[in-house]
Amino acid sequence: MMQTQSPYDSVLFYYDLYPQSIEDRGKVKKVTTNQGVFALKETTMTKEHSDGFIHALRRLTKLGYKQAVPILPTKYGEYTIHTGTHTYYLMPWIEPLEYTARESQEQKLASQLGVIHRLTVKTQSFVKENVEESYQQLLRRWEMRRLELNRFADQAEQKTYMSPFELTFITHAHMLDQMAETAKHHLIKWYELCLEKKKYRTVLCHGRLNRSHTCFTRDNEPLLLNFERAGLDTPSRDIASFCRYSFRHAYWVEEEVLQWFNSYERHLPLLEEEKHLICAYLNFPEPIGFAVDAYLANKGTMREYEHVQRLEKRLTSMRRVQRLTQKLIIVPDPEQAQTQQ
Repeated sequence: MMQTQSPYDSVLFYYDLYPQSIEDRGKVKKVTTNQGVFALKETTMTKEHSDGFIHALRRLTKLGYKQAVPILPTKYGEYTIHTGTHTYYLMPWIEPLEYTARESQEQKLASQLGVIHRLTVKTQSFVKENVEESYQQLLRRWEMRRLELNRFADQAEQKTYMSPFELTFITHAHMLDQMAETAKHHLIKWYELCLEKKKYRTVLCHGRLNRSHTCFTRDNEPLLLNFERAGLDTPSRDIASFCRYSFRHAYWVEEEVLQWFNSYERHLPLLEEEKHLICAYLNFPEPIGFAVDAYLANKGTMREYEHVQRLEKRLTSMRRVQRLTQKLIIVPDPEQAQTQQ
């Protein structure tokens, strides 16, 4: 513990804090001083990145948002400190409390996401040339990813003896390819609707909201941390990211996730095109791609059965995503709904 004190003394000097002890909690250091207990966050953010992060928090504060853990200024009024290799910022230390409310933590977080998005929502003109490039770029990236997954399946099938991981993947390869096609369909639908309406909405996105970036108060109310990836984007991207990160924490069912959406939409009802974009992000089998990447790049850090377990867990999530996204967009035409089922 004593060894970790000296590298941070020069940073804490800017806050006039003299540590009695520093506990290493990964990227966060728990700093105990005679003036209280603080959390010192160590990051690799650039100066430009950290300026955007602080700007996002200040904007929320001005709009009256009170559920973000505050960033404390230095004695010179700065909110981040750059040392050349790292960027630091300081917060009050909040001791984790047990969550005891009946509704899930994710429901509470979805509600907060809705509040942040409602406070910051703006309608933008849909300039075709500006959006076309990023739309085409995403389509190309997804197509490349899809080809990589198909190639992995082809190579596995040519083997006399497949590994357990390859066998598990092959069993679901057709479903994954169908989901990639479904994602493409929803993305095209989003683009066409925006083109038709000639507008779309942007919000301040948290970027990585999930329960590991949250503390809960004694009243089971969330205090949000880690706005480092905050920025302006479509609400769909933030919601899809929130869902992806949250799927890991529980063996969820579709009804539970629909509750998350209900909690969110009490603050900001989603437009049809935004739902299509969420469905596009969620249906594309990116988590499976990451699992395959990790399997191929593995240097002995994980055993075969651990890779298989992770793949199976993600495949279970993807099957549930299929059912969830069918319920997320209600097709008005009964005959069309019949054909979708």
